[in-house]
Amino acid sequence: MEEWKKSVLIGVILLVLAIIFAILRTGFNIWIILIIILAVVDIIFGLLRKKKGV
Repeated sequence: MEEWKKSVLIGVILLVLAIIFAILRTGFNIWIILIIILAVVDIIFGLLRKKKGV
């Protein structure tokens, strides 16, 4: 699997898990927010790698 696909896939998985944990805990805390930020950054970098062809 290409690196950009791995990056986007991991970002999506992190995002889904963070949302599930937020629902289970009935609220957001700093760790869930950090995981969401990390997931979004990972997805963005994956898409940038695809665009550059790296």
